[in-house]
Amino acid sequence: MISAREVVERAGVDVNLLIDRLTFAAAAELNAVYRYTILTVHPLGFVDELLRQILKDIHDEDRHHFDALVGRVYELDGRLPEDIRQFLETGHERPEDSAADARDPVTALIEDVRRAVHPYSGLCDLTEGKDQRTYLLAQAIRNEKIEHMAWLEEFLGTGPPGRFHRGFRGRSPFLARLTTTPKGTEPTA
Repeated sequence: MISAREVVERAGVDVNLLIDRLTFAAAAELNAVYRYTILTVHPLGFVDELLRQILKDIHDEDRHHFDALVGRVYELDGRLPEDIRQFLETGHERPEDSAADARDPVTALIEDVRRAVHPYSGLCDLTEGKDQRTYLLAQAIRNEKIEHMAWLEEFLGTGPPGRFHRGFRGRSPFLARLTTTPKGTEPTA
């Protein structure tokens, strides 16, 4: 039986580069999950419960993104680093100005999300017309990142109204439309 890696290679994609980019994106998602976990339990002066709920919903969707990305890495016969520190450093791309984060944390979060869109645009460019599964995955995550930006901008009053719908956020609506990881492609323990 032909493997997913072989199919993607035959389509003309550098699979090692693709796995590196997927791994980078997965590490960035895990970093984001950690950051949003900390922000939701210790709100750094945020008094507004709506902001806490937005952060929790972004956290939940980023966790879904991480799971989907890791699944695709393993489908392509890739592996994540065994050392968690090495893995997390792979996706660590934070600006140095943490003082700005403390002064205006919501704007800093919007900038973080804005930067998080770029790796997925790159994945879409790399796989468009060649690897439909990865392309659709990257496109779905990119669309959800854009939604995250809109939620935060709406919270600040700078975005279009009406995007906050109870029961919609946190469920990864774009990613949920894709098929789940086939049996037998999950990482082994």
